[in-house]
Amino acid sequence: MIVNLKDEDQHKHRNGGGYVANTAHVDDSVYVGPHAIVYGKAECTGRVRVEDFAQISGDAKLSGDTVVSHFAWVSHGTHKTGHIFKNEREHKEQKRLRPAEDGL
Repeated sequence: MIVNLKDEDQHKHRNGGGYVANTAHVDDSVYVGPHAIVYGKAECTGRVRVEDFAQISGDAKLSGDTVVSHFAWVSHGTHKTGHIFKNEREHKEQKRLRPAEDGL
């Protein structure tokens, strides 16, 4: 269940049983695991798999053979293939790296 949405604003996906917001587009061919969620204006098409506790949100567009698993969270961009996993998060803003002289 997507906790910040009302029951009438979400549904269980027929392929996997994960929750999908009514604002998102998820094809029947996509697997959304029982603990995974898709919300926002996200789009998942083709053979995409959203597994484990993964989240797809924002304006993310996934297609092809993309797999998102573990605790990964994808909130933007277009992904046509690959595996996003563990505690990774795709950020909209760039992270600033510390200069080498900081000793890190």
